Amino acid sequence: MWVVRELLRFIGRIAVALLIAIVIAEVRALISGGDTTLFRIVCLLLGCLYLLLAAGPGASLGGRRMSDTGWWVTQGMGWGTLQQAPGPKMTATAVFIGSGVALLALGVLL
Repeated sequence: MWVVRELLRFIGRIAVALLIAIVIAEVRALISGGDTTLFRIVCLLLGCLYLLLAAGPGASLGGRRMSDTGWWVTQGMGWGTLQQAPGPKMTATAVFIGSGVALLALGVLL
């Protein structure tokens, strides 16, 4: 069950990242006169940027802070930590790699 859940989250996040990048590329192309060459270049540049972002940490600092047993638990304030669903978790690195490869392919194929 976790495989299906994580695959759907993965595809959904890649779709959102692609949509954001395509909107940025299309707006930039329309501002400069509607040239498709500029659209391809912006897609390629954003694909490279996504691949560079994939080299960063897989989890945010806020996510690590929330999943760790923080000071509020040891101080007896009664707050608990977030419960994790069973199974492996998708990282931001996987989403950036998938989105970057998809944008590079889109820029090359158009």
